[in-house]
Amino acid sequence: MVSTLLASKSLGVSLDTGLPSQFGLLLGIIGGILGTLVNRSSTLELPIRNPKKFKQQLDTVLADMGYTEVSDARSDGVLVYGRPLLRQLLSGKVYVQLNPKQAAISSRVSHIRQIKRQLANET
Repeated sequence: MVSTLLASKSLGVSLDTGLPSQFGLLLGIIGGILGTLVNRSSTLELPIRNPKKFKQQLDTVLADMGYTEVSDARSDGVLVYGRPLLRQLLSGKVYVQLNPKQAAISSRVSHIRQIKRQLANET
């Protein structure tokens, strides 16, 4: 709606012509697709040998990304990592479940890719 009104004013075209509405629809579709690609979540499952050692490696990787463990959010064996409030609004949290032989990490796709890359570099 904002882009429709902006197109109407900047192009000097009336809303009755339909052109501003088409422009607004196009920008809305592009924005929706970009939002879907950036904001979707994913889960990474990794085999591990030593949960304590893996947690130390993961803590280091997440600290480099600006995440710290949220101690009061821990429940059912799920570790929660977050960023400072303003950055968290734009990036979300990282959820980690450690089992004796497997770790499951869930977050936004862009963060999962970065975590996977960083963990591969450390081993």
